[in-house]
Amino acid sequence: MDIVTYEILRSSLFATAREMKLAMMRTAGSPIVHSGGDASAAVFDAEMQLVAQGNDIPTMLGSAVISTRASVEAIGRDRLRRGDVIVSNDVYLGGGNHQPDVQFTRPVFLDGEIIAFVMTRGHWSDIGGQLPGSYTTLTWDVFAEGIRIPPVLLYRDDRPVEDLVTLILQNTRDPAVRLLDMQAQYAGCVVGDRRIAEIARRYGKEALAAAMRRALDHSERLMRAALRAIPDGVYEAEDAIEPVTGPAGWSREPVPIRVKITKQGDGIHFDYAGSGTQARGGINCPFSVTCNSTWFTVKAITDVTIPINQGCYRPVTISAPEGSILNCTFPAPVVAGNTETSPRIIDLLLKALSAAVPERVVGQSNCGAFSGVFGGMDPDAARVATTGRRFVGMIDPHAGGMGARATKDGVNGVRVYVGNAGSSAVEIIEQTSPVRVEEWSLVPDTGGAGTWRGGLTSRRVYRVAYDEATFTVCGERGIHPPLGQFGGAAGATFRCEVTRDSQVTQVPAKGGHEIVHAGDRVMLQPAGSGGYGDPAGRDRVRLRDDLLDGYVSPEALTRDYGLSGEAAAALLADLPHG
Repeated sequence: MDIVTYEILRSSLFATAREMKLAMMRTAGSPIVHSGGDASAAVFDAEMQLVAQGNDIPTMLGSAVISTRASVEAIGRDRLRRGDVIVSNDVYLGGGNHQPDVQFTRPVFLDGEIIAFVMTRGHWSDIGGQLPGSYTTLTWDVFAEGIRIPPVLLYRDDRPVEDLVTLILQNTRDPAVRLLDMQAQYAGCVVGDRRIAEIARRYGKEALAAAMRRALDHSERLMRAALRAIPDGVYEAEDAIEPVTGPAGWSREPVPIRVKITKQGDGIHFDYAGSGTQARGGINCPFSVTCNSTWFTVKAITDVTIPINQGCYRPVTISAPEGSILNCTFPAPVVAGNTETSPRIIDLLLKALSAAVPERVVGQSNCGAFSGVFGGMDPDAARVATTGRRFVGMIDPHAGGMGARATKDGVNGVRVYVGNAGSSAVEIIEQTSPVRVEEWSLVPDTGGAGTWRGGLTSRRVYRVAYDEATFTVCGERGIHPPLGQFGGAAGATFRCEVTRDSQVTQVPAKGGHEIVHAGDRVMLQPAGSGGYGDPAGRDRVRLRDDLLDGYVSPEALTRDYGLSGEAAAALLADLPHG
């Protein structure tokens, strides 16, 4: 196959994945999907190897390497026919990442033969479970996290299996919106099916298969070359995951996580032996999530231009003890393992690899979705008449700080690592739910000081208009701040509080759950991030710009950056006035 034809085929596969996600976003019911983009799509070859993906949600796409094969094998490849769609969200029977992320898998047929598989995955903003939004860590086991869907056929011959659709929808708090999400994911799969079949008809299914094999082998070669550039050696690190703030009897002890990385030649092995046992509450990682966090880190420290597919992961081997927090076993709850523990794994790996590739690591980051979740009955009769939705849930992921880099400051107000969904638009929140956003701002001094400053976190303040609702938060770094690299200072920790009648209630990062009423004020502020390098080395022009931008307060000049009183006064005097 000539290079031009190969690149046309390879690029067409990536374009297909991107188009699938757009089809989902345009038709989904959940704002977290159609506005926040918390959805993904990918193309797999006939052997269920990931060959193309969109620029979507890394935690969905990496774990799909495991869940797609698990879905197909559970049904049986020989039982599949054109127009079938498998649904699954189960982490134990389906290889999923957590139950709110629901995967649809569809075989692509041509001339009676499976030539590929396409996958869509979306975050459903409610799947039942203990609390509205299906996002609390105060869970005894996985059953409290919502309906478990093992791999089963949801569509047969392009017709929905109505009894199963009813069963799933009626286990959620807003079935009308779930039906739209379900139909949107189906539509994404249909788009992928049509595009792949069109490519195969035009170029031949043999050419398509050859291009897929070549893409996988090419990414593997590039990854092995990138790994050879990293010094051989054994690199180790340890950290601890903060526990859930649960009722009496739940452990308050942090859960250790450890890694030993052995890099030799063009291969690399990650051994998580010594990590703590699976914990009480939904902070555990299924093995698919730990694998994804590991693969993500390898890609991040090597070459960003390597096309992402399963070939990238061939040089990487991973082991984690069964029953540990990084390879939990049934029936451990997992909802925040995917969003909070997973990025903590990445920070752990960057800590270990800082000795090998100091120029590629960053200060520790906010490490979480920090989702604020409201759920209750809508008191606005006019809106209910328009939408037909009496119950309204609102889930809003939040943006914190990303750690400073070797030659650049960190990034302000951003989701980091495996999370790539955006915060909900203020206009959509206020239009669709009984919540008003009174503040959305960056918070000064929340990025750790350094030669390069850590990224600042953001803050959102909500005014509740529900008569009564639940408010749940799920976050990270509420106790231990994100540390800096090579002398950089730590960033700020997580904060959340509910104010009613002038009384302030502090809400913990894990296990936070409050009943709120009309007029209550909820403030949610994720963690910041760590700096990179000695703060004394920060360029004075950059410090001046930080002051002008409001990123650093005047008090921080002496407190965090070590300026003398005279030097701080001179810098402040140099600022424009008025």
